[in-house]
Amino acid sequence: MKRIALFIAIAIAAIACKPEEKIVPEVNVNTDQATLVIPTEGGDVQIVFDANVEWTAALKDAASADWCTITPSSGAAGAASIKLIALENMTNDNRTATVVITAQTAKAEVTVTQLQKDALVLDGEKTFDVPADGGQVKFAVNHNIAVEAKADADWLVQAATRAMQTSEFTFDVAANTGAARTAKITVTAGDLKEELTVNQAAWAPVFEVAPAEDQWIAVEGGSVSITVDANVEYTVTTDENDWLTVTNEGGVYTFTAAANEGFDYRSTGVYVTPKDEAYVESAKAFYVFQNGRAAKLWAKHPAEDYEGYDASQRVKLAKYGEYILLANTTKIYVLEPADGSVVNTIDVPAGMAAHNVLVDDAGNVLFGADALDGAGDVTLYYVADPFNPEPEQLISWNAGNYYCVGAGNIRVKGNVKDDAVITAVVTDGAGGACIAWEVVDGVISDWKWTNPPYTNWNVPSLCFAPIGATMADGFFYIGYGGDYNLYYADSFVQGGGTPWAVSYVTGSSWMENYNCISTAEWNGNKYAAIVAGCHFNYDATDVMLLNVNDPAAAELVYKHAGDGDVAWDWDAGVNPSWTGLGTYSDVLLVPAEEDILMIYVDSNYGAMACVAVR
Repeated sequence: MKRIALFIAIAIAAIACKPEEKIVPEVNVNTDQATLVIPTEGGDVQIVFDANVEWTAALKDAASADWCTITPSSGAAGAASIKLIALENMTNDNRTATVVITAQTAKAEVTVTQLQKDALVLDGEKTFDVPADGGQVKFAVNHNIAVEAKADADWLVQAATRAMQTSEFTFDVAANTGAARTAKITVTAGDLKEELTVNQAAWAPVFEVAPAEDQWIAVEGGSVSITVDANVEYTVTTDENDWLTVTNEGGVYTFTAAANEGFDYRSTGVYVTPKDEAYVESAKAFYVFQNGRAAKLWAKHPAEDYEGYDASQRVKLAKYGEYILLANTTKIYVLEPADGSVVNTIDVPAGMAAHNVLVDDAGNVLFGADALDGAGDVTLYYVADPFNPEPEQLISWNAGNYYCVGAGNIRVKGNVKDDAVITAVVTDGAGGACIAWEVVDGVISDWKWTNPPYTNWNVPSLCFAPIGATMADGFFYIGYGGDYNLYYADSFVQGGGTPWAVSYVTGSSWMENYNCISTAEWNGNKYAAIVAGCHFNYDATDVMLLNVNDPAAAELVYKHAGDGDVAWDWDAGVNPSWTGLGTYSDVLLVPAEEDILMIYVDSNYGAMACVAVR
């Protein structure tokens, strides 16, 4: 018990020794009046305030004591009020008294005005600045006789308010369409008068469109909007079209399109134009585009974007795993299909040339060289890993087997380790030939040849491609020369006599060069892609996607203008993208989940791109 008593005594002593919290004096006037007014005949006004300590109240100017008094003059902390009592004002001037409320070190001041015998007091500013587009001016009047306010300009019109009852006046300011201007408002009460000044800025034209740039709508449909902020009359028009609707709400123009069922993008011009010719230079023009079911995902200039790339060398495309292979004779570029960026670069083994890089339907990688200028061998190698190539020779075909100018442009379908068909082309002065090797159960047959439907002069200007893993699946042929059409053969006749028939009429002529075919299946349909390359700088590279469910009657699905975004001068024969380094091109179809991708490369235009067709 003695210990508990001792503890309590210590606690009480600690509390008793704790210093008192210091109070910071404050006084706050609670009245919501900026100026307290007492009428001429006298009376009183109440001043309400709060103080957190004892307070005193006194008149700041002793002369005020002649006509007014304060009661009470002091009080305790808390909410408080005092009265200022005034005698009748017999003078012709307003008079003021300042009440000082003191709470130790804190002070507050309140000013009280007593009106003269006939009084007119403007509360607040006497000069107003108004923008050119107009607005309102408002002011209050303290008075003890009837009062009115008049403007000296017809662009200031008193608004319909209860001015005489509230002593508040409002004037509407009309929009200014000219130079800056000034007017007076005169407030009168009997013989008394006060003036206010209203300054209005000069009119300046406003014409702003945001954003004033091309807008894109998704293929699924949707809307884009622009905002027009203008004080001049204007029109919003579009080129004639049947797919875009325009609505306007408060200067916000919304352009809406339904889903685009076509493959090509569509566009229309939008023109926001002032009606007054004086401001027509401020007009805005842009396009609203909508993506189609086909779109260019990316484009590259290999000679600029891929280190060591030589546009004068032959090119070939293939898909290996998740990557795209681009062969350029001595180098193989491994590309990311999403954006065409280089993931890796493979140097072809010394003494070999990768004129052809192929990946069969089973993922086996093949590469080989063409026979150039009628000399040497057409060679084809198998590599288990293209990143660490250890070539295994599959085919070696000597150009002397068939009198030729060149041989190569190898194509493959199937699985070279099981069943497959490998093809090449031969050119000569007498018509050339289509060469084929059939692989059955992993065994490669002797080479066979047959006649093409029409002839041309070199390997980079024709293509002979198998459709399936057996000779019975048929073949496609296209090239530079003849009627420039895609041909189909349902069989292969050794030594000539193969029954060729037109599969697709290209409508091409001497300007286009065909040297590549790619086939693939996607969404239950069979497709083929061909490239109309260029011999000349005043032509355009076209990439065509064909439905070949019936290979004897191919149907055009989509045609892509490869250099459609390049400006060129037909008369001058100038095209800034033209390299002229070779007629080498290739195309690759890559089925994806939602699209089928067409990847193509064209050396003469120094271009490579990926087009998605949905």
